[in-house]
Amino acid sequence: MSDHDDLPRPSAQQLDASEHTEKRTVEGEARYYVKDLEKHLRTWGHPNPDGLVAYFTPDGKFHAQGVDRENQLRLIGALGGVA
Repeated sequence: MSDHDDLPRPSAQQLDASEHTEKRTVEGEARYYVKDLEKHLRTWGHPNPDGLVAYFTPDGKFHAQGVDRENQLRLIGALGGVA
């Protein structure tokens, strides 16, 4: 998982209100998963986006498995900083 401290961090309120994320609880932890992740990555030419995961934790940290930094920044930008 990636955990870049220099990426913009949305607030928990922004994550709750966002139409681009879906809140789920995993092992007791709230997570805000990016909706349509595969569609976004495929548009940007990712070689194999199926099954990749990207989510925010309530403190605004972005976590992405199998998503390189460039595409992480694109995702956050495409989400308009999530809000």
